[in-house]
Amino acid sequence: MSNLIYLTVKGQNQGLISAGCGRRDSIGIKAQNGHEDKIFIYSLQHLMTRKQNVSHHPVIITKPIDKASPFIGFTLFFG
Repeated sequence: MSNLIYLTVKGQNQGLISAGCGRRDSIGIKAQNGHEDKIFIYSLQHLMTRKQNVSHHPVIITKPIDKASPFIGFTLFFG
């Protein structure tokens, strides 16, 4: 059984990046009451391996396109 995943993103300079992402005008019928300032996550993947030392592999987050998408892209590109 899958779980619902919500993500809150706060930038050091940008403030709350996920503000308003859970509202109906941002993601349509997927909106949930009580999660208006959170990003709905479809899937989260992370892998750790250990041969001699623990290695963390990339974290992959799949999410719908919402109000935060351009801000996240800008933040990842410019820092």
